[in-house]
Amino acid sequence: VLTKEEATTKSVPEAFRAVAAQAGPDDVFLFFFSGHGDQVDVPVSARELDGRSETIELYDAAMTDAELAPLFAQVRGRLALAVIDACYSGGFRNLIDRPGVMGLFSSEEDLTSLVASRFKAGGFLAYFLRAGLSGEADEDGDRIVTAGELSTYVRRRFRREGDIPATTREDERNFQDLVIERGGVHIDDVVVRPAGSGLAANR
Repeated sequence: VLTKEEATTKSVPEAFRAVAAQAGPDDVFLFFFSGHGDQVDVPVSARELDGRSETIELYDAAMTDAELAPLFAQVRGRLALAVIDACYSGGFRNLIDRPGVMGLFSSEEDLTSLVASRFKAGGFLAYFLRAGLSGEADEDGDRIVTAGELSTYVRRRFRREGDIPATTREDERNFQDLVIERGGVHIDDVVVRPAGSGLAANR
């Protein structure tokens, strides 16, 4: 866990390397970031159709989606989750580029993400994810949270909040929408077993 000044452009890659060296075929890997996000101008390409690369703002500098992707690609396991609660986080959906990888992002790539002040949380996705993985997403009561249950849970919680204001970099107004990319992860693939034995293998 890296917080505040610990989360630097040096320590984050080191943490990825350490986890990648330990992760086995039955493990679940979670990359979770809650903080500020931004956009930087880049040449228009097939990868960046809008000419903008999204960033997460670490303590000492920004890290772009293009810089995070090769770090995330190092990690192998049964399931890898990329969860980013930050402005413009939908631009990190390019991390979902191989089987067994799922992403949850707090907003579309050109829109901001609002702080969840009424929950005293950094963001709505951060708050709802914690509740969902703790067991609230276990809709059928079998003590297992699947990818489908988690997706449905966080979407429903977002909908209950109504229209959450969001803006583009040019201050055009719209509303914050959750982005979920399951890639090759099936709805009945196990994410976590909240009570009892911890992480569970696929059913």
